[in-house]
Amino acid sequence: MRHKLARIYNSMHWFSDADAWMLFRLAAFTEAVGWTLLISAIAARKLGMPGADIAVSMAGTVHGVFFLCFFAVLIVTARSMEWGPWRVIGGLAAGNLPFASVMFERVMSYHRKKYPKRILEPTGYFDE
Repeated sequence: MRHKLARIYNSMHWFSDADAWMLFRLAAFTEAVGWTLLISAIAARKLGMPGADIAVSMAGTVHGVFFLCFFAVLIVTARSMEWGPWRVIGGLAAGNLPFASVMFERVMSYHRKKYPKRILEPTGYFDE
């Protein structure tokens, strides 16, 4: 089973490191926007503002979509950034806490600057 997962993981090298990092950052910050919308709508409902129930429903849906997109982008780009299972698990856990996806992104950004490495682009990436 472990070798099968490793083979699947290694076949997912679809992006350059820079492109994968850009997609991951976009997803992390978008997920934080989803949390902001949801928390704001819940606060508006607690304050008794008119239309807040609809706002919570809409913000919940938007947040759910952003949340699932963050998870999908994390899984799809992890191999291209050569992330191991613990970083992927850490990213998945960070997506469950408000604004932790941004904190996780900042930690990974620091780590990328402190320990730079050259990751080869996937085969045929620049072919036209």
